[in-house]
Amino acid sequence: MAINKTHGGQNTGRRSLGLEPGESCECPVCRHGQMEPMVMMEAYACNFCRHIFDVNVAQQTVHVADSLQPMGWRWQGWHWQPLYQSRSNITLALWLVGLTLVILPAGIVALGGYLFPPLEAGRGLNWSLVWAVGTLVAHGTMVGWLIAEHHQFPLYVMTKIRLQRLLEYLPG
Repeated sequence: MAINKTHGGQNTGRRSLGLEPGESCECPVCRHGQMEPMVMMEAYACNFCRHIFDVNVAQQTVHVADSLQPMGWRWQGWHWQPLYQSRSNITLALWLVGLTLVILPAGIVALGGYLFPPLEAGRGLNWSLVWAVGTLVAHGTMVGWLIAEHHQFPLYVMTKIRLQRLLEYLPG
Protein backbone atom coordinates (compact mmCIF):
# COMPACT_ATOMS: atom_id res chain seq x y z
CA MET A 1 0.00 0.00 0.00
CA ALA A 2 1.33 3.37 -0.92
CA ILE A 3 1.44 6.40 1.36
CA ASN A 4 -0.47 9.44 0.08
CA LYS A 5 1.53 12.66 -0.14
CA THR A 6 0.27 16.23 -0.19
CA HIS A 7 1.43 18.82 -2.73
CA GLY A 8 4.24 19.97 -0.46
CA GLY A 9 5.60 16.45 -0.05
CA GLN A 10 4.30 16.18 3.52
CA ASN A 11 3.16 12.75 4.68
CA THR A 12 -0.60 12.79 5.37
CA GLY A 13 -0.44 9.55 7.38
CA ARG A 14 -3.16 7.85 5.34
CA ARG A 15 -2.36 4.87 3.18
CA SER A 16 -4.07 4.47 -0.18
CA LEU A 17 -5.46 1.20 -1.44
CA GLY A 18 -2.92 1.03 -4.25
CA LEU A 19 -3.31 -2.63 -5.11
CA GLU A 20 -0.84 -3.34 -7.85
CA PRO A 21 0.32 -6.75 -9.07
CA GLY A 22 2.46 -8.25 -6.35
CA GLU A 23 0.88 -6.15 -3.57
CA SER A 24 -1.57 -7.33 -0.96
CA CYS A 25 -3.65 -5.86 1.85
CA GLU A 26 -5.70 -7.04 4.80
CA CYS A 27 -8.93 -8.91 4.03
CA PRO A 28 -11.98 -6.95 5.24
CA VAL A 29 -14.04 -10.11 5.83
CA CYS A 30 -11.83 -12.21 8.09
CA ARG A 31 -9.26 -9.50 8.96
CA HIS A 32 -6.71 -12.26 9.17
CA GLY A 33 -5.66 -13.07 5.60
CA GLN A 34 -4.28 -10.97 2.79
CA MET A 35 -6.07 -10.06 -0.45
CA GLU A 36 -3.88 -11.00 -3.39
CA PRO A 37 -4.45 -10.72 -7.15
CA MET A 38 -5.81 -13.83 -8.85
CA VAL A 39 -3.89 -15.15 -11.83
CA MET A 40 -5.27 -14.04 -15.21
CA MET A 41 -8.26 -12.30 -13.60
CA GLU A 42 -9.17 -8.78 -12.59
CA ALA A 43 -10.17 -9.95 -9.15
CA TYR A 44 -8.51 -10.46 -5.79
CA ALA A 45 -8.85 -13.34 -3.35
CA CYS A 46 -8.10 -13.74 0.34
CA ASN A 47 -5.48 -16.36 1.10
CA PHE A 48 -7.24 -17.25 4.38
CA CYS A 49 -11.04 -17.12 3.96
CA ARG A 50 -10.92 -17.67 0.16
CA HIS A 51 -13.45 -14.93 -0.65
CA ILE A 52 -13.19 -13.33 -4.10
CA PHE A 53 -13.29 -9.52 -4.35
CA ASP A 54 -13.96 -6.95 -7.04
CA VAL A 55 -11.63 -4.00 -6.38
CA ASN A 56 -12.24 -0.41 -7.45
CA VAL A 57 -8.93 1.35 -6.79
CA ALA A 58 -10.23 4.76 -7.91
CA GLN A 59 -13.02 4.74 -5.31
CA GLN A 60 -10.96 2.79 -2.74
CA THR A 61 -13.67 0.11 -2.43
CA VAL A 62 -13.87 -3.68 -2.50
CA HIS A 63 -16.97 -5.82 -2.97
CA VAL A 64 -17.35 -9.53 -2.25
CA ALA A 65 -18.09 -11.26 -5.55
CA ASP A 66 -18.83 -14.76 -4.25
CA SER A 67 -21.64 -13.99 -1.81
CA LEU A 68 -25.37 -13.42 -2.11
CA GLN A 69 -25.21 -10.71 0.55
CA PRO A 70 -24.12 -7.31 -0.78
CA MET A 71 -20.92 -6.84 1.21
CA GLY A 72 -18.52 -4.03 0.43
CA TRP A 73 -15.96 -1.87 2.22
CA ARG A 74 -14.25 1.46 1.67
CA TRP A 75 -10.60 1.88 2.62
CA GLN A 76 -10.29 4.74 5.14
CA GLY A 77 -6.51 4.90 5.20
CA TRP A 78 -5.91 2.53 8.11
CA HIS A 79 -9.05 0.38 8.32
CA TRP A 80 -12.03 -0.83 6.32
CA GLN A 81 -15.40 0.95 6.64
CA PRO A 82 -18.49 -1.10 5.65
CA LEU A 83 -20.37 0.34 2.67
CA TYR A 84 -23.70 -1.31 3.34
CA GLN A 85 -24.69 -0.39 6.86
CA SER A 86 -27.62 -2.54 7.82
CA ARG A 87 -30.79 -0.59 8.24
CA SER A 88 -31.71 -0.07 11.88
CA ASN A 89 -35.25 -1.38 11.41
CA ILE A 90 -33.97 -4.75 10.14
CA THR A 91 -31.46 -4.96 12.96
CA LEU A 92 -34.12 -3.99 15.52
CA ALA A 93 -36.50 -6.60 14.11
CA LEU A 94 -33.73 -9.21 14.20
CA TRP A 95 -33.04 -8.46 17.86
CA LEU A 96 -36.73 -8.49 18.80
CA VAL A 97 -37.36 -11.83 17.07
CA GLY A 98 -34.18 -13.23 18.61
CA LEU A 99 -35.16 -12.19 22.13
CA THR A 100 -38.64 -13.62 21.61
CA LEU A 101 -37.19 -16.94 20.40
CA VAL A 102 -34.95 -17.11 23.47
CA ILE A 103 -37.26 -15.89 26.23
CA LEU A 104 -40.67 -17.26 25.18
CA PRO A 105 -39.83 -21.01 25.05
CA ALA A 106 -37.77 -20.87 28.24
CA GLY A 107 -40.53 -18.88 29.93
CA ILE A 108 -43.15 -21.45 28.92
CA VAL A 109 -41.04 -24.30 30.31
CA ALA A 110 -40.36 -22.39 33.55
CA LEU A 111 -44.04 -21.45 33.91
CA GLY A 112 -45.03 -25.10 33.42
CA GLY A 113 -42.60 -26.15 36.14
CA TYR A 114 -43.97 -23.47 38.46
CA LEU A 115 -47.66 -24.19 37.83
CA PHE A 116 -47.25 -27.98 37.92
CA PRO A 117 -44.56 -28.77 40.51
CA PRO A 118 -43.37 -32.35 41.03
CA LEU A 119 -45.75 -34.50 43.09
CA GLU A 120 -43.05 -35.55 45.51
CA ALA A 121 -40.76 -32.90 46.89
CA GLY A 122 -37.60 -34.92 46.68
CA ARG A 123 -34.03 -33.98 47.29
CA GLY A 124 -31.79 -33.07 44.43
CA LEU A 125 -32.26 -30.94 41.40
CA ASN A 126 -35.41 -29.11 40.39
CA TRP A 127 -35.74 -30.68 36.94
CA SER A 128 -38.20 -28.10 35.66
CA LEU A 129 -35.59 -25.40 36.35
CA VAL A 130 -32.91 -27.51 34.63
CA TRP A 131 -35.17 -27.85 31.56
CA ALA A 132 -35.87 -24.11 31.53
CA VAL A 133 -32.16 -23.25 31.70
CA GLY A 134 -31.38 -25.87 29.03
CA THR A 135 -34.06 -24.38 26.77
CA LEU A 136 -32.69 -20.89 27.38
CA VAL A 137 -29.12 -21.96 26.53
CA ALA A 138 -30.14 -23.96 23.43
CA HIS A 139 -32.30 -21.19 21.98
CA GLY A 140 -29.74 -18.53 22.92
CA THR A 141 -27.06 -20.48 21.04
CA MET A 142 -29.25 -20.74 17.93
CA VAL A 143 -30.10 -17.02 17.96
CA GLY A 144 -26.44 -16.12 18.60
CA TRP A 145 -25.45 -18.19 15.56
CA LEU A 146 -28.07 -16.45 13.40
CA ILE A 147 -26.88 -13.00 14.52
CA ALA A 148 -23.25 -13.94 13.84
CA GLU A 149 -24.22 -15.18 10.35
CA HIS A 150 -26.14 -11.97 9.67
CA HIS A 151 -23.41 -9.56 10.81
CA GLN A 152 -20.40 -11.68 9.72
CA PHE A 153 -18.23 -10.71 12.70
CA PRO A 154 -14.51 -11.17 11.87
CA LEU A 155 -13.88 -13.46 14.87
CA TYR A 156 -16.85 -15.64 13.86
CA VAL A 157 -15.69 -15.86 10.22
CA MET A 158 -12.13 -16.69 11.27
CA THR A 159 -13.32 -19.41 13.68
CA LYS A 160 -15.64 -20.88 11.04
CA ILE A 161 -12.80 -21.05 8.51
CA ARG A 162 -10.40 -22.65 10.98
CA LEU A 163 -13.00 -25.30 11.86
CA GLN A 164 -13.57 -26.02 8.15
CA ARG A 165 -9.84 -26.46 7.61
CA LEU A 166 -9.58 -28.71 10.66
CA LEU A 167 -12.39 -30.90 9.32
CA GLU A 168 -10.58 -31.18 5.96
CA TYR A 169 -7.53 -32.68 7.70
CA LEU A 170 -9.50 -35.26 9.69
CA PRO A 171 -9.60 -38.74 8.16
CA GLY A 172 -12.89 -40.03 6.87
